[in-house]
Amino acid sequence: MNFEDLQKAWQSQDAGAPVTIDAGILLKEVRRNQQQFRATIFWRDVREVGVAFLLTLYFLHRGVRHQDWTDCLVAAACFGVGAFMVVDRLLQRRKHPAANDSIKGCIETSLHQVNHQIWLLKNVFWWYLLPIAAALGISIGCSTWRARTSGIPAMFAWVITALLGALVYWGVYWLNQFAVRKKLEPRRKELETLLTSLNENSH
Repeated sequence: MNFEDLQKAWQSQDAGAPVTIDAGILLKEVRRNQQQFRATIFWRDVREVGVAFLLTLYFLHRGVRHQDWTDCLVAAACFGVGAFMVVDRLLQRRKHPAANDSIKGCIETSLHQVNHQIWLLKNVFWWYLLPIAAALGISIGCSTWRARTSGIPAMFAWVITALLGALVYWGVYWLNQFAVRKKLEPRRKELETLLTSLNENSH
């Protein structure tokens, strides 16, 4: 019996059906579900921070080597995004459940974690995409301006680069919003429903 099965059984019990849910089993499943979610978020953050770190080194190297301040600006933007994710994770670690938390406490903690991830992904444009896009836009704009003396083909290449970059950014934003709609919001609804059922059964 997985977390969703237990949730349905609990709701059936609330409706009057003769179903008994062992509190220990429910707590175990809630904790396991919670740990899987935290592990997924952790490895996602590791990948994102790792990529941000590598991009920081790459653009910083380019900027120093070619004495191009726009590459250094992009490096700073990448570093800022990675730093934001690290600080956010450190702050969220304080809200992990204690080992002796009740079922209600575990569900409330899980609900907080899901709500926070929804907030992050819904606002991904402001803290992730915009800083890097702004820095890249300045860099591409300056490169296009410098390429004006190299003829139309060079300028055209930079314009195509900008358009492809915009397409990639739109795709990243769409994927994040898709994850919110198809994964996080249904999960939040399940947790809210289970929490409501627990509250009703405690009275």
